[in-house]
Amino acid sequence: MITMRVLHVFTNPQGKYGNPVGIIIDLRNEINSNQRQKIAAESGFSEVVFINDLDTKSMSIYSPKRQIPFAGHAAVGAAYFLEQEYTTPITQLQGINGPIKTWKEGNLTWVQAERALLPSWNYEELKNSAEVEKLSRKETSVKTHTVVWSWIDQQKGLIRARTFASDWGIPEDEANGSGSMRLASTLKREITIHHGKGSVIYARPSKPGYSEVGGLVIRINQSV
Repeated sequence: MITMRVLHVFTNPQGKYGNPVGIIIDLRNEINSNQRQKIAAESGFSEVVFINDLDTKSMSIYSPKRQIPFAGHAAVGAAYFLEQEYTTPITQLQGINGPIKTWKEGNLTWVQAERALLPSWNYEELKNSAEVEKLSRKETSVKTHTVVWSWIDQQKGLIRARTFASDWGIPEDEANGSGSMRLASTLKREITIHHGKGSVIYARPSKPGYSEVGGLVIRINQSV
């Protein structure tokens, strides 16, 4: 029997919305890579995280189509889960390409990652948030892993965004952490992104070659 814990990552301040991520503890490596991929594909989530080792905080992240080195909401969710589940503050996760730094700032869980690990998102800036809101399914279905965004308030660093990646098995992503990290680095500033239907993502550039992303996380339930 496989137990999947479900968390919503990048919720709004009221704990609503956020992007669901599945977390599965597999310390004995009883679920092989093909089975992991099948679980991820059937989950309905943009990513599922498998915890491989509690001492090293080793994890593996699977999208619906493949194993990936990093996903913002998956890493933030895993960091939150491990700290809450085992009541021990953690400072890093171990991904397939090396360590991922993590920490808390108030109620927000943050992670830092090398930009070379982030997916190569496309970006499309629109004139205003109303244009982002009214995008039709026909328009978005042809976009290849694209973040569509606009400024809400440029002076305050507020952004409206939606992400479409049907080519990666994700028709629309409720909250795109890695895409937000790349956008913050491109803009060279800290930003707050109102993403999807109501999620909130905080992102900023970090030391050279790195970006950071943070947000609120809530645990929803667990499914078998």
